[in-house]
Amino acid sequence: MSGFVFWAALCALSAAACIALPLLAKRPDHAPPQRTLAATAAALIALCAALLYPLWSNGSWRPAPLAEGAGVAALLAATAQDPGDIQAWLNLGRGYLRIQQWPLARRSFQHADRLSKGNNAAALSGLAETLVFENNGAETTAAVTLFDRALKLDPRSAQALFYTGVALLQAGDLENARARFASLRDLGPPAPVSDALDKQIAAIDVERARLKPDPATAIHLLVSLAPALAGKVPSGGALFVFVRAPQSGPPLAVKRLGLEFPQRVELSAADSMIESSRIKAGQRVRVMARISASGKPGESAGDLFGAISTVAGSGALQGIMIDHVGE
Repeated sequence: MSGFVFWAALCALSAAACIALPLLAKRPDHAPPQRTLAATAAALIALCAALLYPLWSNGSWRPAPLAEGAGVAALLAATAQDPGDIQAWLNLGRGYLRIQQWPLARRSFQHADRLSKGNNAAALSGLAETLVFENNGAETTAAVTLFDRALKLDPRSAQALFYTGVALLQAGDLENARARFASLRDLGPPAPVSDALDKQIAAIDVERARLKPDPATAIHLLVSLAPALAGKVPSGGALFVFVRAPQSGPPLAVKRLGLEFPQRVELSAADSMIESSRIKAGQRVRVMARISASGKPGESAGDLFGAISTVAGSGALQGIMIDHVGE
């Protein structure tokens, strides 16, 4: 057990560093480092890793049932006695997690998932967390997808809320990250965790205020997906919305978003990545919405996209339809 605690602490520190260091790094637009957001994000991960893990196993803040404290041999015997018992397979998966047997944990959760026909949030969350552990504590696209599926089945899954909140925070989606952390806080965690979540939410609010769209340069969009392409949306992909000058060049603004359609998006000079390349009031621009199969901003064959021309700061809601397939 002591070895597991050490490993978990190391993973938590690594995850905190992955988030904090980019926020503290020198930015190309010469804006000051986001020290408050970095500190609270790191604190949140460290506290949640220490305090939430023992509670995640059953999806609530209550202590785990006694059966889950049994040794792996007893848990394995329970699955042999009743191979169709989903809870027995979940307990076995958690038992393997405790002794760092990731492949065996993954198989146990996969078996529980098959038995439930994909309708058990605990099985999906357990499988996703195992994938995170197998990837040295870093979230993968597959893990985030599983956590998202778990949340659709159980919006109160503390495990899924935490991991997806961190993923959204890393992706810069402050609005949805805040919503996940607020939902996590509303579950009534212990006081230290509630305090950490409150600080994280406050830091996100500060950052959101700093990035509030500039009305003079704002572009209001409603991004939709053509029905004919609904079946071509890649699993684990991401939506990127770019603003460029008509003569091309580097993006004037960009946002990474989840695959939800239709959805409203606002971009302005506040979303510019480079100080010398910002949207100007009244500027005619070209806007592209692209679904990246790789989850990365670079273009690749098979990406779905749509584009329009508009004027920054017009105030009108512009529709942009994703209706083309990249070659």
